Amino acid sequence: MKEHEITRQAREHFQKTINTMSDQLSTVRASRVSPAILEPVTVEYEGAKYKLSELAMVVAQDARTLIIEPWDVSMIPAISRSLQKANVGSNPSDDGKRIKLVFPSLSQERREELARLVDKYLEEARIALRNIRREYIDEVKSKEKKKELSEDESRRIQNELQKAFEEYEKQMEQICQRKRKEIMEE
Repeated sequence: MKEHEITRQAREHFQKTINTMSDQLSTVRASRVSPAILEPVTVEYEGAKYKLSELAMVVAQDARTLIIEPWDVSMIPAISRSLQKANVGSNPSDDGKRIKLVFPSLSQERREELARLVDKYLEEARIALRNIRREYIDEVKSKEKKKELSEDESRRIQNELQKAFEEYEKQMEQICQRKRKEIMEE
């Protein structure tokens, strides 16, 4: 039997929630440092605010080092100031052409702190999923009251929504479990 349009729309919203959570998780440093942790950094340059990625290329040199190569070397002081303000966990050093960020190894305490942050993002995403499910179930019940859907059709769609919810919730948990494991690895 073909999935109902309401369930298809709910799946799209569920997927957006997972994508948002994944974006948040990409900013959490694991044992390997990733350019994604600098994604939230904004740089004020010539009176305007820019994302760091708009002004420079960011690459991981090794597990603990990021190299930032600005498109224009005159941006280096502004980028360095922004990195210090953003408190990314490393002090920038530059050689006049590029900026280097060397991150210290994570302590066990810091790893546990980051794992709790992952759990926080998971809980926020779960709440968002539940709210989406509730909105669509309310919509189905409303259509049933208006006689736009039969009682059987309403029940079938609600079951579809519940199954989709459980499927996406499981995906989220797996993503967070992988991230936690990545954080706890030395």
